[in-house]
Amino acid sequence: MPTLKNYGSYARTVMMASVPFMIAMTGCTDTVTVINGSGQPVGVMVDGQNAGSQLNDRTFTSGASPINVGDMSTSPQSNEVTGFTNDRPPTYLSTPWTTGSDAFNLDFRPAIGIPVTVWIVKGPFAEQRQHAIEACIRTSVIWRTERMGVIFSPFTVIDATGDPEAPAHYAFPNGDVGDVVWKPLRDDIGFVPGQLNIYWVDTVNGGTGSGWSNFGAQVVMGKNTGDELLSHEIGHAFSLTHVDSDTNFNVDNIMHSASNTRQYATEGQLFRSHLNPTSILNVLYNARPGELTRTCGYSNTATFPCPAIQKRVWADGGFPPN
Repeated sequence: MPTLKNYGSYARTVMMASVPFMIAMTGCTDTVTVINGSGQPVGVMVDGQNAGSQLNDRTFTSGASPINVGDMSTSPQSNEVTGFTNDRPPTYLSTPWTTGSDAFNLDFRPAIGIPVTVWIVKGPFAEQRQHAIEACIRTSVIWRTERMGVIFSPFTVIDATGDPEAPAHYAFPNGDVGDVVWKPLRDDIGFVPGQLNIYWVDTVNGGTGSGWSNFGAQVVMGKNTGDELLSHEIGHAFSLTHVDSDTNFNVDNIMHSASNTRQYATEGQLFRSHLNPTSILNVLYNARPGELTRTCGYSNTATFPCPAIQKRVWADGGFPPN
């Protein structure tokens, strides 16, 4: 078994027991009680009406429960709460606010486990297997820290370096050409239906440090890709797009296309990763059966009932909560 880099306690998923939360705010009457939390702070985005004003994604964070969200009443636009915490997927709650005191339960469920198969097409196998494992660990760190609520379960690595078809796939072209370049990988190298398949090759679109996603069940990675790039390519599979031209982001966001310091994801991005019907969490894994889906664009302006793409409940480096 290869020796892994030391990423501290984040190198494994830690499920912590749920503990009670409490926060007090004088004169406020409406509350949200956290159920099945992870013991970590919880952030919520609240929609409704307060003192006659429409509120979209009003933010509260707390290490205690119930969370007092103010004196809310019914909005003609949107009445809901979305919650975020470590080791849990974002959760959505419809909140039909009244003029009285309302109390709602925000019930988190365990992290979503997604099986992933990695095909090492260009060796040396041991070296590239280690590379894939390190990328898995780094992605897991980012997901846990940023409250994605998704884990790899399991992460399987297959040696395809001896496949006689492998040399024909060392150089992967531009992935936007379409399935004409993705289908040969499935047919010649291998493919496990119903899960994400990642192919470690030599070059992608001419570069050893590049990767590509088909926004579905396939990702390709060059032999010299940074460990953090896998979070970017799977971000595409979660329906996310590049943020390079948006001044609300910088190179530290996982969806910047040219970076080796990717580490942050906004709550606006988490919301889309889980609720967009085109995310592989929904279309490939069916990981949220019966739960709400919502087609959200990538505008940096909040549009009921979707948060802005740059919506942050917590700070991301130099970007404050908003």
